[in-house]
Order: sequence, then C-alpha cells, then structure tokens
Amino acid sequence: MKILFVNAIRNKFVQKSYYPLGFGYLVSYAEKHGVVFDSLYSEYVSPKLLKSFKPDVLALSCSTENFSVAVHHAHITKKCDPHIKVVIGGVHVSAMPNSLTSDFDIGVIGEGEQTFLELLKNDFDPSINIRGIIFNKIQTENRHHIEPLDSIPHPDRSIFGDVKRTPYIFTSRGCTNRCVFCYSSHFWGKFRLHSPMYVAEEIKFLAESGVKHIQIFDDTFLIDINRVKEINKLVSGFDVTYGCSARANQITDESISILKDMNVINMGMGIESNSARVLKWMNKGNTPEINQNAVDILHKYNMPFSASFIVDTPIETKEDVAATKSFIKKNKISYCMNGLMGFPGTPIYDGSTDWDSMKCRDYLPVHMRWKRRLSQIKPVRNTYKRIQKWVT
Repeated sequence: MKILFVNAIRNKFVQKSYYPLGFGYLVSYAEKHGVVFDSLYSEYVSPKLLKSFKPDVLALSCSTENFSVAVHHAHITKKCDPHIKVVIGGVHVSAMPNSLTSDFDIGVIGEGEQTFLELLKNDFDPSINIRGIIFNKIQTENRHHIEPLDSIPHPDRSIFGDVKRTPYIFTSRGCTNRCVFCYSSHFWGKFRLHSPMYVAEEIKFLAESGVKHIQIFDDTFLIDINRVKEINKLVSGFDVTYGCSARANQITDESISILKDMNVINMGMGIESNSARVLKWMNKGNTPEINQNAVDILHKYNMPFSASFIVDTPIETKEDVAATKSFIKKNKISYCMNGLMGFPGTPIYDGSTDWDSMKCRDYLPVHMRWKRRLSQIKPVRNTYKRIQKWVT
C-alpha cells in the first residue's frame, strides 16, 4: 500500500517551520504492530504528483483555518483518480466531523494512531466496528485513549526526508486547564504524560542525529516538577539546548533553576492579558499578580522568554488593553499579540462555518513581523527536495 501524507497548509513561513509529527507517529505505531507501507510526505497535491507516486490513500491533516485547502486537495485527488481513498484527521474534523465534503472517504476523530492502524488492516474500507471515524455521515463510537502513553513509539521522522526544520518533541498529550479559546484539552481528552525515560530516549536519538536545539511543545511541561527533575538528570550528558512553554503560575525559583540547569535557553508563556477581569473570562486561572511574579523570576534568572497575548474579547475595554500594553512596556517583553478566535470545539465557538475567516489575526508591530519572517527563511529552504524525484 502507498500512502501520500499531506499537511494542508497555506504558503506561510510560520506554517512551514515544523513538520507535523502526527504523521510520524502514525507510521511508527503501524510498524510497531507489523504493518509496513510505502509513504511520501508533501505539502501540496497536484495531478502530476498523484500520477507519479500513485498513492492508494491520501492522508490529510489540517487546522480549521486551512480546511478549505484540505477540501481543495481532496477534490483534486478524486478528480484525478476517484479510486484513491481520501482520509483526513486533525483538530478540525475532530471538532466538526459533519463538515466533510463528498470528496472525503473517512474522517479520523481524535487521537489517531490506533484508528489509523485498524484502517490500514482493513484496506481503508470504513466500518462501524472501527471506533473514532466518520464516513457517509455515519459517526462511530468514540475511541478510547491509548494508555500508557509510552506504548506509542517515538515518531518516525525519516518520512520527512532530509530537509531541516526546527526539531521538536512532545512529552505529554493534552492539558489540565480549560481556557475558553483553546481546543487542546477537548481534542486530547485525558491528560497523559510520557515517562522521563521515554523522553530521554527520544532526546538521545535526536542528539545522536546531530540536533543541537529541541523545542518541547507541551502545553504544560512544568506541571510535574519532580518529573522535570528526573528528565534533567537523564539528559544531563547531551550537548543539546531546549526551548519550552509554561503557564505563569508554574514559574517559580525552583522550576526555572532546574530549567537553566537543563540547558533551556528560551521559554514561552501564554499570559494573554494583564486585566484581572479578562483573565477570569478566559478561565486562565492566572491573575496580574501571578503574571508579574513570573516575569520577575524569569528576569532574575536571565531566562529569555516571549509571551503571547489576546485582544478582542467581548468584555474588553480600553482600560483592559491599556493594562496589558503597560505590562508589556514596563517589563520589556518580547511578545506576540493575536485577536481572539472562536474555533470549533471551544466554549466560545459561535457556530460559524466560514472556515477561511478563522485565520489568526496577528497584531505584532511591523519590525517584529519582519524579525519573525526572517527567522523562518532558513528552515524552509528546499522544502520539496524529497518529492521532486516523484514529479520529474
């Protein structure tokens, strides 16, 4: 069987900064269970590519803002060869399974490894006995979470070829918080952690592959400080630096001291606002006092960090925005400012089906926009090297 994996994205630097590890997990999980297949990764679909590679299955993934791109890819595929099975997974289909067009054969809802494996074994013929899918408007029973999380092998990064992009890992799935604008906790369901040994093994693999910096993409890496301590001990001999994210209420002298010892050289925080009333509306669980304490500790330890903020909440006033801007200026924070988006699956989703309008609105100053763009140029060079052999 031949599977064409396609990440349905727009031609944006930020969307091409990282490979979608979800596909890597699908491949490694299938191989662990004895199912091997030929695959190719791409970020576009064309008749030329389809005729050259001749896939049996087109496996798509996308966010809501890129769903129209996925629809376009599905349509091109069916027009070129109606016998190719078109399957889509990811956050959008999981939140809006009934939004699929007739060009999609199967939608995978939620965590996909076991579901994908069962589809592989069934030659991608959908069945009501396969949990976690939708086909012909029929939605099957929900899929149980995979436990323990360590039973999922490390993702197969070889499917992305030799094009270099920023390496990253997940050491957990889900989030314990329920911010009104975020779909993570709903998509992953139960919060689960990989063991420190599992994390260290993946970092060792990347380090031995020549990787010098790794981003840790967890929503809440610092949720268990004892686990972070253990990970730090296990990776202490690796010549690698790290980046990670944390909530403001997880920033303490102890946690940052451990991260510094672990070679963490940059951090991200979703502060979102410095207005108490807006933070309460967002269900952030933070306060302006917690935010300030976190920033003070990061400055104390000379830990470089950036923060994300959200504006345009329905209760927002000029005073709320002024409080956030004053906080940024006072603390000299490197930041990202975005407009509030009510994505499907979140408590603030308003029922809209205009997927193209659900693009993150970026309110960065012009000089910071250019800085971000320039920082993304190098990792995305030669993106299509691997697929050229199939279309030339």
